[in-house]
Amino acid sequence: MKFRIIELFGGIGACTAALKRLGIDVEVVDYVEIDKYAVASYNAINGTNFEPQDIQKWDKDVKADLIMHGSPCQDFSIAGKQMGGDEGSGTRSSLMYETIRIVEKVRPRYVIWENVANVLSKTHKHNFDQYLSRMQMLGYHNYWQVLNAKDYGIPQNRQRVFVVSVKGFVFPEGKELALRLKDMLEDEVDEKYFLSQKGVNYVTNEKRLERNYTNLNADCSATLTAKGQSNWTGSFISDNPQSVIVDNRGGNIVKQTDIATTLLARDYKGFGNQQMNAVVEDINGKE
Repeated sequence: MKFRIIELFGGIGACTAALKRLGIDVEVVDYVEIDKYAVASYNAINGTNFEPQDIQKWDKDVKADLIMHGSPCQDFSIAGKQMGGDEGSGTRSSLMYETIRIVEKVRPRYVIWENVANVLSKTHKHNFDQYLSRMQMLGYHNYWQVLNAKDYGIPQNRQRVFVVSVKGFVFPEGKELALRLKDMLEDEVDEKYFLSQKGVNYVTNEKRLERNYTNLNADCSATLTAKGQSNWTGSFISDNPQSVIVDNRGGNIVKQTDIATTLLARDYKGFGNQQMNAVVEDINGKE
């Protein structure tokens, strides 16, 4: 029997990808995402033909085993303006309450919510607590924990809080990271992505290293923020000190480090969440 899921704020489909990689026979009952480019990416990856949908207008009669939602984090994030997510406030982060409305209508067996860890801060925790309370009122038992992608097989320092609403759930334990960032890079890279000698001198400057503007040979790189950083700021990998490879996908350059920085929100819509697949897979694979 197929495992029926609804992806809300679906991006490029991290949940779908994780479940498929686990070998679970998945039926995507619905995929809700308003950004047309993210929808186009999801369709290209999964061979589907979904259309953009406004979650505030969603009102379908469907059945699902799981609802997965990574509701907008911008107004909770430390990189944002801290506008919060109070119900009815009209902020993007307040759309989390649309999920509760949909859960009440669909009544799935499981609900998973992912968001930035700053939702647990003093400023925003009342919304987090309200979510747990409302889910409990709907008959769900809530289990939550802050998880880091680097503890689940992905060389990226990305902390997110996960809430699993289901009976008898236990979070998987973290495991030792086997991959390093350089293992994720391509063997052959176009010369246009190589850093000039001027750039090498800049990023290896002692003062920049002391102030942690650049990160060389560290076990774990710093987390990038949505505010962005310059092309000569970040973590670096190089087998040859005369040439440093640029990781163009993240908009930064990389030299020797074991853990990748969190990708910028502006780089790829939904791509950042895709990097959390290892976490989602471990959660869904736990018995």
